[in-house]
Amino acid sequence: MNPLTWHKVAAVSGITALGLGTYGAHMFKPKNPTYKEVWHTASLYHLVHTAALVAAPITKYPNVFGGLLTGGILAFSGT
Repeated sequence: MNPLTWHKVAAVSGITALGLGTYGAHMFKPKNPTYKEVWHTASLYHLVHTAALVAAPITKYPNVFGGLLTGGILAFSGT
């Protein structure tokens, strides 16, 4: 895979992170207030992983680095 493809993945991930963060801040009204805090934490982790994903093309193994970060986004923020 072309290492610069990770910039496109980071762009899509960033748009998704901002959209989900906005939804959580303005429209998400859970019955249990603890869920709001969990949503906030997941959104923050998603955004931080996305920022790190921008650096994938300059690493020694961009596909491994990008794959692990993308997997982390899906596993930790997606659940």
